[in-house]
Amino acid sequence: MSATGQQQQGGGLRSRRGLGRDKDPGPGLGMEAACWLAPGVQQCGALPAGAADAALLGVVGGTSPRLDRPQPHHHHRLATNVFTTLVLIYYCPTATEQAPLWAYLLCAVGLFIYQSLDAIDGKQARRTNSSSPLGELFDHGCDSLSTVFVVLGTSIAVQMGTNPDWMFFCCFAGMFMFYCAHWQTYVSGTLRFGIIDVTEVQLFIIIMYLLAAVGGSAFWQSLIPILNIQMKMVPAICTFLGAIFSCTNYFRVIFTGGVGKNGSTIAGTSVLSPVLHIGSVIILAMMIYKKSAVQLFEKHPCLYILAFGCVSAKITNKLVVAHMTKSEMHLHDLAFLGPGLLFLDQYFNSFIDEYLVLWIALIISFFDLVRYCVSVCNQIACHLHIFVFKIAPCSVLSSAPH
Repeated sequence: MSATGQQQQGGGLRSRRGLGRDKDPGPGLGMEAACWLAPGVQQCGALPAGAADAALLGVVGGTSPRLDRPQPHHHHRLATNVFTTLVLIYYCPTATEQAPLWAYLLCAVGLFIYQSLDAIDGKQARRTNSSSPLGELFDHGCDSLSTVFVVLGTSIAVQMGTNPDWMFFCCFAGMFMFYCAHWQTYVSGTLRFGIIDVTEVQLFIIIMYLLAAVGGSAFWQSLIPILNIQMKMVPAICTFLGAIFSCTNYFRVIFTGGVGKNGSTIAGTSVLSPVLHIGSVIILAMMIYKKSAVQLFEKHPCLYILAFGCVSAKITNKLVVAHMTKSEMHLHDLAFLGPGLLFLDQYFNSFIDEYLVLWIALIISFFDLVRYCVSVCNQIACHLHIFVFKIAPCSVLSSAPH
């Protein structure tokens, strides 16, 4: 969500004007070429439900091999963020423990590296002449999952597990705001950035990690004079105020009307249609949290956030693809299988241990997210004859089919 997004966004708009001119490069080389997809799918032309619209992205990107490669910075920065947060989760599984000092410093450094790579990937793309809508997909796709780990790591750093309601709100508010940013893009066709946006928030989070390393649990448990509230509530209140401010701006754009026919989205659908997906995630998460007989969220908040975070990342990725391909988002999705199992288990009085079902939900949601991302990337790479994580040498580029 750096300035790269604006540049890549423009690349997507330019590419869509040439949809009618793009053609399949030849038998056995285009969308019908065999590639690795989701289980049961043998060809790029035979697309699974939920990924069918992604095939259009191959046309959106054009056919020039020099212009359709994401930069390797994307997955490097995501891996850095995920690894550093997993270390924190290992030491603080309930978000109430005190982690070693180096764990907080590691998260601060990891987030700084993430932000730095996010800021320079645009220059790298222009330097290698590889800026494209595919880069936009990778950028926001990695950000969708990174958002989950960032909000979870922040909650652990301030030991928000002692206030489960606030931890639930802060984590899901972060996911919701990221989804809304792409929701208004799906409606208006333009990704907008505020005066205080993701970069400023990440710098604030880095400061929080450093404060956790220096002050420890005593700092966040200390009371603020006069206000008589714990220091940890300051980030929570800032999240609440920031969510109100950001959502006000997002929904002002959404309710103003889209760029499609009769004020619809760019896909010609209702501007309110994306609310069904994120609304289902939040409602299911809240119901399972409040109805749990074994205090599932209170005892295992990190697992809980990760399970529903994978679902949120999946539907956000689908929203990005829907925007780039001008296609409709369908509500039925395998991503809801994990939360659905938790809901059904509670409905039948938890005849299976909820903790076990939570692990099953996490595994299902994670592998479904990976399956979808790999499927989409392979479809694009197969159709455009490009490397996904590599920029080919000039000699290869010059001999590549056009």
